[in-house]
Amino acid sequence: MTTRRILAALSAAGVAGLILLASPAAYAAELQLADPARDTNGPGLDVVGTDVSNDDYRLTTTVDYRVDRSGTTIVGLKARNRALVRVVNYHRADGDDKTILVDHNDARIACGGLRASWDADDAELTVSVPSPCVWRGNYGAVRPWILTEPLGSGRDVDFLTTKQWIARG
Repeated sequence: MTTRRILAALSAAGVAGLILLASPAAYAAELQLADPARDTNGPGLDVVGTDVSNDDYRLTTTVDYRVDRSGTTIVGLKARNRALVRVVNYHRADGDDKTILVDHNDARIACGGLRASWDADDAELTVSVPSPCVWRGNYGAVRPWILTEPLGSGRDVDFLTTKQWIARG
């Protein structure tokens, strides 16, 4: 191999490396919040923490509870200059769950790709919403809150909120 070919190969590899380094990677801005155990307004789901991730393609919220029991969890999401949307999960301790996405008027939002999963052993719910389902994907930072209620009652059991905004990654 001639010196000229070696230099050309090294030059091409260097340019490719620079392009890879300069390419933006999708990342998620994330916020973790803690909530004291046993701070509820009665029996129900006791939130002890949450982790919210706001990446380019989806909003993911993991809610940790003191114990797995039946109840409703509402994840409220507010973006700057946007109306509130809520992910509502109806959970029965026997494993029967239903999750929906609703707007500020309680109208259901159709959302292909809306996912929710419970880990009963860890008393943990993870909900994941594709970004096009919320504000048509046109949003930046979000501010979350978590509310739990007994199934079918509407009585607040536990509430966790923050004043922090989570940037979109």
